[in-house]
Amino acid sequence: MERFNTILEAAEFAATRSDSWSFAYSQNDVYNRTTLLTTAEMHDQENPADEDSFYVVSPGGAIGFCEDGEDIDWLFLSSSAPAEDLPAMFTAAPQVKFCPKCGSSVVPGARFCGECGGKLL
Repeated sequence: MERFNTILEAAEFAATRSDSWSFAYSQNDVYNRTTLLTTAEMHDQENPADEDSFYVVSPGGAIGFCEDGEDIDWLFLSSSAPAEDLPAMFTAAPQVKFCPKCGSSVVPGARFCGECGGKLL
């Protein structure tokens, strides 16, 4: 899952994965790319997320909101993946950014430090 600070950023990314969505609480409300982006832009202007909150986009293009940084409130469900198993919580994969042995910055995904050769966690 990808993480975004605004619903507009999330909607722009979701639009690369799907072409229509339904509102999670009303299957009668259907959004195409244009209406989703317009709705997202208006929402960001009227009700921006606070600093501890963020939006997520599933692999199928569903958009969710994490108010507490963990629990996901799914807002828009993707028509391209209607049976997608959407998680209830957001868990970020731990990422090593600095070598624990020498403190050098490391390449994301590397298993060993490029400076000292130390094993990365």
